[in-house]
Amino acid sequence: MPSLSASAYVVLGLLDQAGPATPYALDREIQQSVGHFWDFPRSQIYAEAARLVRRGLVTEEREETGRRRRTLALTREGRDTLAAWLTAPPQGATDVRDEGLLRLYFQREGGSGGAEGAEGSEPGGELGGSEVAGVRRLAEAQMAAHRRKLAEYEAILAEVPEPSSASDPSGARFGVPQAAALASGLRFEELAVAFWAEIAEGGAGVVDPRLRGR
Repeated sequence: MPSLSASAYVVLGLLDQAGPATPYALDREIQQSVGHFWDFPRSQIYAEAARLVRRGLVTEEREETGRRRRTLALTREGRDTLAAWLTAPPQGATDVRDEGLLRLYFQREGGSGGAEGAEGSEPGGELGGSEVAGVRRLAEAQMAAHRRKLAEYEAILAEVPEPSSASDPSGARFGVPQAAALASGLRFEELAVAFWAEIAEGGAGVVDPRLRGR
């Protein structure tokens, strides 16, 4: 069988956790869980679900009357496919697409982008002086964005139950692996806030000492 996309495994994983669900319910679950670290447009749910049904990994039941809702459920083959994926090592490193870092990279030492005056800047030098306004605005905007995201994670942390162990017979869906994923988000946002705070203050503190004096 041809390999599945990572998005297909999101659908399989959520159906494994939540049981039979409509595409709408899956979308809500994505927004409240993996959507915080895996971009998943709503339209993709329907496309992935249809492909999984054709492959026999998911079943679909449609209401004959009323809203004619579609209910998706994991098949035994779908559960086995998910289990095989979970135990296989991921291919490649983590993808990073950060517009804030992209804008920072193209700033000149004085604080505004463009090629003019870029020559002669020294790695590891401070961004100080009155010309750093552009970089400071960028840093402050990024700090605000990451603080908002951090607040979202902290709100989730305040609401979730204590993680259950693998031996917990209750079958609670928020266990240690899910708590670890949340902890990763919290730590990343805390680090990002601290990073951009240093950039706003001049940036010298974030430069690797090995670059100084080159």
